[in-house]
Amino acid sequence: MILALDHLVFGNGYGLASPYFDATYHWLVDTSAGERNGRNGRLYKFNNLLGAQLRSIEWFAPPAGTRRVLAGREFRVFQVSRRGLRVDVAWAMTRLPRDIDAANAEISAFGARLGKPY
Repeated sequence: MILALDHLVFGNGYGLASPYFDATYHWLVDTSAGERNGRNGRLYKFNNLLGAQLRSIEWFAPPAGTRRVLAGREFRVFQVSRRGLRVDVAWAMTRLPRDIDAANAEISAFGARLGKPY
C-alpha cells in the first residue's frame, strides 16, 4: 500500500530527488528479524562513498541507533532530516575495515552486488 502511494505521489521522480530520472532505487528487505517477505521492504538508493552508503525516503523517522540488515550487510542510521511530509534517512554500513582502500573495495563490491540477484 505504501509503495503504491509513493508511486502515486512521487512517481515522476521529482519527489525522490531524481530530476533527470537517472537514479536507481533498490527494493531491500530488513532481514535482522529473520523476515524474508518482500512485501515489507523499502526503496533505497546506493551511494558509493564513505559515510552513508544508502539513502531511503520514509514516512516515519527511525529511532536513533536503528540497525537493519540489508542484502546481507548491517546498516545503522547515519543522519535523518525531514523534507516536507517525508523523512530522508542516510544509512551507514557497519564493520568496515580501517584501511581506506579495503573499505572502498568492500563498498564497491556491495554496490555491484545490489544490481544482481543473490
